[in-house]
Amino acid sequence: MAALAPLVRGSLQGHPLAASFAAEVHRVHRRYAAEVVAKNGFCPFLKDVDTGFGRFCVMLDPEPDVDGALAAVRAAGTSVIHLVYPCTLLPTSPFEKFAGRLGEALKQSLRDPPVMATFHPALPGDGSNPFRLVGLLRRAPDPFVQLIPEGLHAGGTMFAGAADLEETTTGEELDPAQANFAKIHGGFLEKLVTLMSEIRADRDRSYAPFLEAFGASPTA
Repeated sequence: MAALAPLVRGSLQGHPLAASFAAEVHRVHRRYAAEVVAKNGFCPFLKDVDTGFGRFCVMLDPEPDVDGALAAVRAAGTSVIHLVYPCTLLPTSPFEKFAGRLGEALKQSLRDPPVMATFHPALPGDGSNPFRLVGLLRRAPDPFVQLIPEGLHAGGTMFAGAADLEETTTGEELDPAQANFAKIHGGFLEKLVTLMSEIRADRDRSYAPFLEAFGASPTA
C-alpha cells in the first residue's frame, strides 16, 4: 500500500509554501521514524516506514487548537494518525496539556477513541532506566500527537503507551520498555543521541526559510 500524502491543516494551510513545507516536514520525520525508531526496533508496530505514519497531518498553527485537531482527525480517513505541529513554540508541558485536552475531546466525540502518545523535542529523559528512556526516545523533531487504535499497541510499542509509564504501566506492559533499555550499551545511547541531534539540525536548516516566510521562529 502506498503512503498517503501529508494532510495540511491550520491557519497557514492556504499559504503558497504550505504544501512544500509539509513535504519537508514529512521528510524530516521520516528520517526520525526510519533511522531512530525502525532501524533499532523501538516500535514493533512500525513495520513499514512509508505507511507507518498512517495519515501524516501537518498542522500549521502556532498554537495547537483542539477543534482544529478534531477536524483533522475526522478528515484523515485512517485509523493511525500523526498530528505534527512544526510551527508551534509551546514548551513540553503546555503541549502535553493540549494533548490531554485533545484526548478528552476524542473520548467524548468518538465511539472507539484511539490510544494517544505525545512527542516533543524537549521531553525529559535519559538512559538511567527504562521509563526515563521513553522520554528520550520520544524527542521527535517537532511536537506531535500519535493516535492509534486501541489494541494495536498491545503488540508492544513503547511509543503508544500511557502518558506516564512510570506510574501506570503494569509489569506485563513494561516488557517493551525493558527490552529497549537492554539495547542501551557499549556507547549505543551516545551515538543515538548524536543522530537525533543531527536530525534536529537538519530540521532547523530545512525549515528556516519556510518559517521565516510564515513569520515564525526558524528554531520553533
